[in-house]
Amino acid sequence: MMEFVDLQRQFHDVPEDTELEETEHLVSFSEHEFGPSFGWSKLLESMRVVLLAEAGSGKTKEMEEQAKRLAQEGRFAFFVALDDLDRERVVHILSPDEEESFKRWRANGQETAWFFLDAVDELKLTGGKLGRALNRLSKDLNGFLDRARVIISCRPSDWRPIVDLDTVQNALPVPQRSSHASLQPPELDFVQNEGVSRDIAPVL
Repeated sequence: MMEFVDLQRQFHDVPEDTELEETEHLVSFSEHEFGPSFGWSKLLESMRVVLLAEAGSGKTKEMEEQAKRLAQEGRFAFFVALDDLDRERVVHILSPDEEESFKRWRANGQETAWFFLDAVDELKLTGGKLGRALNRLSKDLNGFLDRARVIISCRPSDWRPIVDLDTVQNALPVPQRSSHASLQPPELDFVQNEGVSRDIAPVL
C-alpha cells in the first residue's frame, strides 16, 4: 500500500455566481480572483462542504486521511462511500469500532462529528440517487444535525449546481444560528484548492 503524502492542500473562496460547469475556466483562476488561501483546518469549520475535484486529484484519499487524523486526535469522524449509503444506513456500513464511536457520539450530547461522503460521481455512475443516500444519513443524524459537519466529494462535471445543492440543503439543512452568531461556524462559502491539483469546493 502506498504511503499517504500530505500535500498541505490549500483552498480559496469561490464566488457563489461562479459557473461551476466551466471546469477548465475554474482551474485557471488565480488568488487574484479567489482571494487568500486556507487549509483543511479552516475548511473543516464549515457545517456543509461540497468538495469538487477532477478524477485523479486525490480527493478520496485526502478525505480518508482527514477522517483518520480526526479520529486519532480523539474526535468523531467517519468516511463513508455514497454508493454504500445509497443502499444501507450508515450504522450498517461502519466497522464495529466505528459503529461504537458513532453511538458514543450520539450519546455524547456536545461533541462535533465529521462525515466524509465520497463520491457523488461514483454514486451516479452506479445509478444511485444522491437524495436517497443523504436521506438515509439524515435519519441516522435526526436530532444531531447541529453537531454534524458533512463533507461531500464529486467531480465538477457530475455536480449539478442547482439540483444537487438543493438536495444537500433539503436532506442536511444547516441548523438555525443562535443569538451568538459570531461564534457559529460558517454556513455558506465557496473554496478552491491551489497546488498540484486544482480542487474546487463549494462550502455550504
